[in-house]
Amino acid sequence: MNGCPGLRDISITGDEEIPINKRGSGVKRLVLLNFFRAEAERRKTENNVPDIIYAIEEPETSQHPSHQRKLIEAFIELSKADNTQVLLTTHSPSIVKMLQFDHLKLIKSEQSKEVVSVERNELPYPSLNEVNFLAFGESNDEYHNELYGFIESEELLADYKDGKETIKYIRIKRNGDLMSEQKIVSEYIRHQIHHPENTHNARYTDEQLQASINDMRVFIEARAL
Repeated sequence: MNGCPGLRDISITGDEEIPINKRGSGVKRLVLLNFFRAEAERRKTENNVPDIIYAIEEPETSQHPSHQRKLIEAFIELSKADNTQVLLTTHSPSIVKMLQFDHLKLIKSEQSKEVVSVERNELPYPSLNEVNFLAFGESNDEYHNELYGFIESEELLADYKDGKETIKYIRIKRNGDLMSEQKIVSEYIRHQIHHPENTHNARYTDEQLQASINDMRVFIEARAL
């Protein structure tokens, strides 16, 4: 607060006359973000600075999903102002999905630092899981879910399953009885992800997860979905 001498003297209350300092960290963060934005604009005007850059680290921290969406919408609108740039860092797949592909850059800080543009691949929306898969070869349940869900939403699940080998899956019926079914590997993994309470099946392997993800990516690409 050293750069904003007047802030320490300001008292703010919200709904029901509850002081901001009694609110949760998410509300406090929203208030501070707006203060710093106003302060940056004030300095730009007073010092006749032509350009302004807002750099904000992980804006999703402590924010309800609805607040996250409003924040991102506000940042996108702010970035449209003349000579204004907004830089955000995030680890949130939800935040990434709210942006356009040309908004995204992947920063790789290994032996040689590299900034990589994120382009549309198999999914029609920006997916942090897909970015991590392409950049680092990371296979995870969330990316598998996204790919499977996308094929299902396009009503192509029957085509994807056609001709593939199956393995036995034990399903728990509503009455508690067990039923043996045959599932392709992708469906077997999907059921295990969605029904962790069912312990009657062997856990899928990392190799099966990787192979299933690759199969779905090939299927989606072949149909240019």
